Amino acid sequence: MRTPLRIAVAQPLTRSHDVEGNAARHADAVRAAGARVVVFPEMSLTGYELTAAPLDPADPRLAPLRAACAETGTLALAGAPVPGPHIGVLVIDAEGVRVAYRKMFLGGAEPRHMRPGREPAVLDVDGWRLGLAVCKDTGTPEHAAATVALGADAYLA
Repeated sequence: MRTPLRIAVAQPLTRSHDVEGNAARHADAVRAAGARVVVFPEMSLTGYELTAAPLDPADPRLAPLRAACAETGTLALAGAPVPGPHIGVLVIDAEGVRVAYRKMFLGGAEPRHMRPGREPAVLDVDGWRLGLAVCKDTGTPEHAAATVALGADAYLA
C-alpha cells in the first residue's frame, strides 16, 4: 500500500523576467507548503512572458529553489520557457533541475513564440504516478487520455 502523497499548489507573486527573485519567492512557498510536491503556475519562473529567454535547468538563479527543495524533501513543479523554445515544466528537487514536460496544446499568441511538446509525461514520486499538463492541455481530451494511458494516478496542471 502506498503512503499518502501531500500535494500543494502555490501561486507566489512573480515579476516579469525576474528569474532570481521569482525563484526566491518559489523557495519561500516550498518551505511554507509542508508538502511532498508543490505545483506552480505556467511560466511562473519568468512571469507569463512569451518573449522570455529559455531557462537552462543548470541556471544558477534556480539555486535558492533547489536548496529549499533539498531542505524540505519537496519536489517542485515550476513553469518556465525551456529550450526549443517550449513552455515547460521543470522538476526541482534535491537531485537538481530538469525539464519534465513540454506543453503540447498551445493557445492564443503562444504558437507565434513557442513550439508544442510532442508527448505527455508522467513522473514517479513515492510510488505515485503523476501526469503533467499545462493550461490548455487540460481542456484537450486526447491529452488527458494519453496521460492516463501512461498509468497516471493524478493529473497535475
